[in-house]
Amino acid sequence: MLDKTNSIPLHLQVRNFLRNEIFKGTYTEKIPPEFDLMDKFGVSRATIRRAIQTLIEDGVLETRHGLGTFVAVRPIEEWLGNLSSFFDIVEEMGMMPNIQMLSQGIVPAPQDAAKIFKQAEVYETNRLRLANSTPVVLEKQYYPLEYGLKLAEFDLNNVSTYDIFETKLGINLWEAKQSIAAIIPTAIEKKLLGLTSEPCCALLSKRLVTDADGNPVEYEKSIYRADMYAFRINLTRKRKL
Repeated sequence: MLDKTNSIPLHLQVRNFLRNEIFKGTYTEKIPPEFDLMDKFGVSRATIRRAIQTLIEDGVLETRHGLGTFVAVRPIEEWLGNLSSFFDIVEEMGMMPNIQMLSQGIVPAPQDAAKIFKQAEVYETNRLRLANSTPVVLEKQYYPLEYGLKLAEFDLNNVSTYDIFETKLGINLWEAKQSIAAIIPTAIEKKLLGLTSEPCCALLSKRLVTDADGNPVEYEKSIYRADMYAFRINLTRKRKL
């Protein structure tokens, strides 16, 4: 597992191995105790401690007094201006995305969705998205019936809906309009997102995705944990002529 003839110091080899295992999702919460790692790698406790310390300094691990060493909870950063799926964003950060489908099916269209899709009924999905087993986003998506019923043929727990649209249904997702505002989550929303502090706030994102012809494909209302998600955007100053 380690190459003791390599010029790379042993603690850095251990660090690199642990980092890769964390980013692959092998360790999502607590890492093994020091003595277990000593047996695994065949090195001294001092070497293990140096490896762990470098990962702590890099923000990959964190220590919790009396509990051990855990994978650090890092805010997920989404750059506005890119139409990316949650799967893509989380995987790019070296984390493991997961989904819990809470409900799906045909429902009477809420006023805003009815106005967008011009339908009395729409297909609705309610999903809880997680990164490294930590709840991050509570999503509610609305689709026109013709698209929603096609999506229902797929396992939406294990694949990005954006990928389904583009690779399975041949629908080009072209652009999206999105608004973000601060809200106070309800008791149910707090429970699902694992929010315990009082008072607490969350971020409400509304996003309308359209195809290349400007037709609405997906209307999404998402509630993000404010401590686990950050939106970023690049701005340029408009020059006066």
